[in-house]
Amino acid sequence: MPVTYARINVSNFLHNLAEIKRLTGRKICMAAKADSYGHGAEVLVKAGEESGLVDAAGIADVSEGIKLRKAGVKLPILIYRGCIAEGLSKVAEYDIQPFVSCLEYAKAVEKAAEKADKKIKVHLKVDSGMSRAGCRWEDALPLARYIEASPYLELAGACTHFAVSDTFSDVDVYDTRRQIENFRRAIDSIKGDGIDIPTVHCAASGAILCYPETWYDMVRPGILVYGYPPSRETEGKLDLKPVMDFVSHVLQVKEIRKGEKVSYGFTWQAKEDTTIAVIGAGYADGYNRLLSNKGRVCIKGKSYPLAGRVCMDQFMVDLGTNPDGIKPDDEAILFGSPDKGQAVMDAFEAAEICGTISYELLCNINPRVPRIYVE
Repeated sequence: MPVTYARINVSNFLHNLAEIKRLTGRKICMAAKADSYGHGAEVLVKAGEESGLVDAAGIADVSEGIKLRKAGVKLPILIYRGCIAEGLSKVAEYDIQPFVSCLEYAKAVEKAAEKADKKIKVHLKVDSGMSRAGCRWEDALPLARYIEASPYLELAGACTHFAVSDTFSDVDVYDTRRQIENFRRAIDSIKGDGIDIPTVHCAASGAILCYPETWYDMVRPGILVYGYPPSRETEGKLDLKPVMDFVSHVLQVKEIRKGEKVSYGFTWQAKEDTTIAVIGAGYADGYNRLLSNKGRVCIKGKSYPLAGRVCMDQFMVDLGTNPDGIKPDDEAILFGSPDKGQAVMDAFEAAEICGTISYELLCNINPRVPRIYVE
């Protein structure tokens, strides 16, 4: 057993997918980019495919799609982020469907398809107001016409992405509804010209929970799949189960006298005689350094606060008088599912301490940390 590992609960993953399917009744394109948010894309996409709950997988880099294909995934694979020209040959070779945002990119994809002597399915990406990738809604029809006329391109879908669909201030709701309307205009203009769009999709996690009018033909959940709502405002809208427990072990237990200092920078000092446990994980594993002196871990069902700065490969927690007799080799849950007991800090709480989002903490679990899959 490794000192530190990520325990991935496949049953919880499938439960979350089933909840999304129950709510929306739509096809699901699960976000599998960033190695399924650090959970292991090859195992989870195949599990989703075999369950019949997943209809497509979304990636950000061609290399991610190649790994899925080599793992035996047959589902449609959609690449959300653009490729440089030399990567498009792999898009054609491995049957990956790119998002096309402009005429120049459409021509680049077309050139790669012609070279491969095959047709590439593409999704027309509309920038409905986020000002990231995509064409303006009023430019969607000319781009759709070009794709429709090309002998090497096939319009498989049209999509957009929302910037603030998971928060509810008056400004955010107004901006989201403006994006929804802009996307509707783009879709209406294309369909009004007689061009068929097989799959319209735009709802990621926030819109899935808050804007059912955006569900269209398919939804694209990300963080929901892995057991977390996209924001505190959307908490409780769906029965979700965190998929990952980030686990390490106690390496040493030692007594500390009053006044002694702990870890780099001596930022923590014992106020009284106490006991600390050395935990075998650090920021090189993905346990964020911003949790220093603020985070907590669960050992034997109880919560213990961090003592001092998180090091590259270790950190310390204050056990007090250690009434439970914690000893080396005892499991320490760094963050994960509160189902293991309310003393467990979930990734949402850990992220708030760090001033970031759960997505980042999950994605930052280092590849050196083994993923262990359980049902």
